Amino acid sequence: MSAVLVRSARAEDQSALAALWAAAFTPPLAPDQWLVDDERLDHTIVAADDDGVCGSIYGLPKRLRESDGGVAQVHAIGSVAVAERARGRGLARRLVSATLDAAGDADWALLFTGTPEVYRSSGFTTFSMPRTMAGPWAASTTAVEPASVVRESVGLGVLGPLREVYERSRTAAVVLAPVRSDRDWTMAEVRLRGATLYRLAEAETTVGYAVAEVRDGVGLLHESATDPTVADPAAVRRTLLDAVAADWAAAGVRTCELAAPALAAEERAVRAFAPAAVRQDDRTGMIRPLRREARVDGIRHFTAGDYF
Repeated sequence: MSAVLVRSARAEDQSALAALWAAAFTPPLAPDQWLVDDERLDHTIVAADDDGVCGSIYGLPKRLRESDGGVAQVHAIGSVAVAERARGRGLARRLVSATLDAAGDADWALLFTGTPEVYRSSGFTTFSMPRTMAGPWAASTTAVEPASVVRESVGLGVLGPLREVYERSRTAAVVLAPVRSDRDWTMAEVRLRGATLYRLAEAETTVGYAVAEVRDGVGLLHESATDPTVADPAAVRRTLLDAVAADWAAAGVRTCELAAPALAAEERAVRAFAPAAVRQDDRTGMIRPLRREARVDGIRHFTAGDYF
């Protein structure tokens, strides 16, 4: 068994990293989101033995909203993978330590995982957030499909008109919601690629949107936002969800999973759209203080487009 070197990623590691992620994750993790990060090699640490790359970790700088109205510099950790031949040797812990050492001026670190026991010894603690509502779904018999909603398939460059609405909807309202950089928006376009963007505009200005799709018969609402400064935000939400409902009814959707922050106005809209859906707590998030403790009291939410 050869010695393992932990080091910064190099350009020649890219194909090996793609192969590692395809083997280590279920479903396989495609490198598409990682590839749109122009600084990906600086943000990635690998482990290598005599046979090549056998481990990885990705540390992405993000700006996340906190409960005091401020914004934290956060070291967002993902793509933690160890090849089967290198497991059982504490390599994941070494990779975590290395990425934390490279976190720079980050206030705290964040990751999402289904195996929290791996990270507790590195100082991470679990938190929960009400991320989705899930359950049976049926189209309303009174809903009318609105003609004013524009539909478009999500791809690179498509989410640009949503930026102001997204920021206004999250500022001072949703803890953990990123202040999205250009890179964050591009990564969201990659993660949400192929889903349908439903966009409502007034005087050529976007006032609300939803991103949704049907997958294996399940209706998925990935993200939505409404400009809180419009005259009737509730009507905007209702119009967007009516458009989603029309497509889901045509597709025969009977079950749904709806990502929405637990804000009162959002809850009312989602409950009207899916009365039988039940709020689900997500407990996959973990935080570790770096320069200070995280300030994440309040209504927390993280959308599908923002995972890393």
